[in-house]
Amino acid sequence: MNKKILIGILVLSMIVCSSGVFGASTSATGRTQLYFHDVDVTMVNHDPDPAEAGRYVTVRFKVENTGAETAKDIVLEILPKYPFSLDPGESAIKSIGSVRSRQIGDTGVIEDYRLRIDENAIEGDNEIELRYNIDGGSWIKLEPFDIEVNPHDIILSIASVESPSMINPGEVSRIDINLENLALSFLKEVKVKLNIDDIPFATIGSTNRKIIKQIEADSTAMVSFNIMAEPDAESQLYKVPIELEYNDRLGVKYNKTEIVGLIVGAEPDLSVIIDDSEIYNSGGTGEVSIKLTNKGVTDIKFVNLMLLDGEYTILSPEEVYVGNIDSDDYETADFNLKLDKLKTEEVALPLILEYKDANNNEYKEEIRLPLKLYSSSDAKAIGVKKGNSTVGIVIVLIIVVGGFFIYRRWRKKKKGQKMDGFGTKVPFLGKK
Repeated sequence: MNKKILIGILVLSMIVCSSGVFGASTSATGRTQLYFHDVDVTMVNHDPDPAEAGRYVTVRFKVENTGAETAKDIVLEILPKYPFSLDPGESAIKSIGSVRSRQIGDTGVIEDYRLRIDENAIEGDNEIELRYNIDGGSWIKLEPFDIEVNPHDIILSIASVESPSMINPGEVSRIDINLENLALSFLKEVKVKLNIDDIPFATIGSTNRKIIKQIEADSTAMVSFNIMAEPDAESQLYKVPIELEYNDRLGVKYNKTEIVGLIVGAEPDLSVIIDDSEIYNSGGTGEVSIKLTNKGVTDIKFVNLMLLDGEYTILSPEEVYVGNIDSDDYETADFNLKLDKLKTEEVALPLILEYKDANNNEYKEEIRLPLKLYSSSDAKAIGVKKGNSTVGIVIVLIIVVGGFFIYRRWRKKKKGQKMDGFGTKVPFLGKK
């Protein structure tokens, strides 16, 4: 072989080797092309999209191999720069391992990074950079990827509101409002206002607005109000606006309003007694009247009273629907009974009482009312039973009529005249 031709072949081989036929070359897109494997690294997405300043973003990359051979020991490294950063302890390097031939699409390897975004990040696209190497080779830096960043809405949240389950009218109750700063920086001059202008509440011992000087990032704070529902406040649910006003560390002001529900009401105070009875002794029959008095500050509705079986026969319906009873008012329910022959001084009337308060809370009570029994003589003695009035009237009439006739006869003798049974005068025929 000609010496010149041999030298030319050797030179050409060196050029080919240096150009990457058996080595590697990198395209402008960061795609590495090897003679036996073809690796491609792309950004799949970032979450959230758009990202928010002052929050975190998760960036996902996919590693694929469209070549004929396995790409061994692939290593990724993210190169964060402002406004992106890794939290302390988070590694920028991730070992992917080997990626098989034609491992693409859904079989490609997904790797993600969680990055923190500075709260002062510029709105719009911000670049993130990534590089990788294969099998310990040279680092291959990719073209920068764009991540859209929007300003972050500073979030001050009402984590919870602690209050009594029911606020009694005319009584002082405490309301605790727990605030949570969800931002990554402190908030200052936090103003909390209870807007109670149009509802029957008043704050006690302070105004309806309080100020917190500062709430650190990812921290909580609490404000408390002592409030009183007006004595004549209607029992119901009231929606109370809580107005928040605060500033971030740069002095930007924020406003928001949240709603909390407060229930005004009180435990019902319902008195149940036997108001009147026509039954005084064993075996008696008559009507028993039950009086239900609402002694509480809240109205009561859907009152229903049921008399259970006992030492008697119920001659009337055993259940009476009473209806609504306003505060400081009463209603009655009547039952007709025939008592059994008893030797006791009282008989129990077992009742089931059902009703609802003004806020539709249900109540059910079992009550036993004692019905006093007396002997006939005792009943007359204490005035709960009177004698037979008809007999008394007849006796009085007999006395009056008898007295009248005796009087008339006395008059006849006195005047020497004889009168018939109807009081008519007749001539005297006897001797003088």
